[in-house]
Amino acid sequence: MNAALRRKLFILIIIVAVILATVYGFLPKAVEVDLTTVVRDRLQVTIEEEGRTRLKDRFVITAPVAGYMERIRAKVGDKVAKGQTVVTLEPLRSPVLDPRSRAEAEAAVKAAEAALNAAREKESAAGADAAYLEKRLERMMSLYSKGSIAKDQYDQTEAEAKKVRAIHLSAGSAVDIARADLERAKTALLNFSAARGNTPGRHKVHVASPVAGSIFRIHRESEGTVNVGEPLLDVGDVRNLEVRTEVLSSDAVKINPGTPVFFKRWGGEGTLAGTVRVVEPAGFTKISSLGVEEQRVLIIADITSPADTWRSLGDAYRLEAHFIIWEGKNVLQVPTSSLFRSGDAWAVFVEESGKARMRLIKIGERNGLAAEIISGLKENERVVTHPADTIRDGSKIRQR
Repeated sequence: MNAALRRKLFILIIIVAVILATVYGFLPKAVEVDLTTVVRDRLQVTIEEEGRTRLKDRFVITAPVAGYMERIRAKVGDKVAKGQTVVTLEPLRSPVLDPRSRAEAEAAVKAAEAALNAAREKESAAGADAAYLEKRLERMMSLYSKGSIAKDQYDQTEAEAKKVRAIHLSAGSAVDIARADLERAKTALLNFSAARGNTPGRHKVHVASPVAGSIFRIHRESEGTVNVGEPLLDVGDVRNLEVRTEVLSSDAVKINPGTPVFFKRWGGEGTLAGTVRVVEPAGFTKISSLGVEEQRVLIIADITSPADTWRSLGDAYRLEAHFIIWEGKNVLQVPTSSLFRSGDAWAVFVEESGKARMRLIKIGERNGLAAEIISGLKENERVVTHPADTIRDGSKIRQR
């Protein structure tokens, strides 16, 4: 073979190789995809919302009477027993007297004492006159009965005796009035000392806790005057908690008393179980974080897990509530990430002999992760998850 022939053969081989490479480059390549298997498993449809724990029975201890409250020594979190005194009230204290007012009060006491002494002297003098006229009346009566004096003289003596007797009674009343004035004057000085805490034995009102539990809030810690009904502190039993959750009204219609619920992300290990106790009949408007008005309904649930598993929970703790509105135990299902719309129907790409085949399916219940298959798929078939826009019916695929 001469050199010219070999050169032509070499050029021909190069041309054929280029043509084959070009053809190979235009051939469709298999798309790498994620595949998952159609399985039968448990499926739950839940409504998820953020909830808060709350005391079932919160007792707000208020002042039963107006008075002066002593400083509350207890602290938030302290344990209290049923009937234990938590607040002590004293009678209201009078305003503190300034030096001038106190001097006037002391002078008033002295004046009242002098007036009382004068009234007592007058009462004593009136008593002496009354005693004298009583004896004189007795003598006149004896003389009158013997006919020694005229009746007019006897009547005059009797009238004088009645007059002096009335004066004596009036003097006694004057003594009582003077004594009351003295007590009133002394009260001002007594209140002056009481305002400084110098009066021992003052009557106190002891306010007791109605239940055994813990102190959750102290409305006012410092001593001072309180009014009737003024809140002082909150007491409750932390072992008796409930969970309050605000749910969209469109979701609340799917929840009923007795609906099971489980709680996640409460800060402890595992998941807590619970049951819905109350679905309030009235909703309310709430502005979402995006500024949208929402109609929400308050749902109250009880925690049914053993108390030892959630003993670290307290009042107003955050957690996530998952209300189970539908549940199946042996449900044919696929991930929702494999679903896409084809017209008005749902569809998936099924892997068949290395190719993606689009198949219309009918789904039932679904949650954010999986969907129930009513028809169109069989167990153990493999479907494409997160199908790309480049995949078509018949596209070659291979598992990533």
